[in-house]
Amino acid sequence: MIQLENVTKILGTRHVLDGVNLKVLKGETLAIVGPSGTGKSVTLKHMVRLMTPDEGRVVVDGRVVSEASGKELESIRDKFGVLFQGGALLEWLNVAENVALPLREKTRLSDEEIMAKVMEKLEMVGLEKDSEKFPAEISGGMRKRVGLARAIVTKPDIILYDEPTSGLDPVSSRMIDRLIDDLRKELGVTSVVVTHDLHSALSIATRIAMLTQGKIIELATPADFVKSQHEEVQQFLEAQFITVRGEWEKRGL
Repeated sequence: MIQLENVTKILGTRHVLDGVNLKVLKGETLAIVGPSGTGKSVTLKHMVRLMTPDEGRVVVDGRVVSEASGKELESIRDKFGVLFQGGALLEWLNVAENVALPLREKTRLSDEEIMAKVMEKLEMVGLEKDSEKFPAEISGGMRKRVGLARAIVTKPDIILYDEPTSGLDPVSSRMIDRLIDDLRKELGVTSVVVTHDLHSALSIATRIAMLTQGKIIELATPADFVKSQHEEVQQFLEAQFITVRGEWEKRGL
């Protein structure tokens, strides 16, 4: 569904991405993990052409997004929903109005039709009773869930998550994890999750890619990822106190 082919991106004098090859399969949840500054979010931005590779190309459903422009680029981007790191809510709009934004911008639905879809998605993320609250009145975890409702309100084929659990307490983090997993199962969406939280990646991903110094050094199921013999992968696991045995092993992924 999404393919990065020898993608290279140079910022300043640094190869942020250095010949990255990566394929995201339809219906899977691919987690991209790795240390800070290794190009995880840059990879995500290339998928929707918020950034363009210096070399290589990005293909989405057979169309070369890295070369697209105008209506073709807009059409490709319509396949995506994005959950930004901070939720990216507009402070002067209430929860329901924030979720309604993509529908107001991209459709000709009536106000009644829009609100029906908004409330349906807010119910999916457990916030149907908070629709009239403003961002300043809700917690960080709730803001992320509002952002998620907005990301799925247009029924995209692909959802991109940029650090979905960043800054959240463990309970809120696991709630977001469950929502991401439920969306894959209920809606059949393809998901790409950029995260520092390896516990989250292991619990929701069908495959995990580790990016270090602009290169993919490991790509495996959670069960195989924790058994990787790559030294940098093992250091990353040990830093988060993760051993081979865990829920990811019980799931048999």
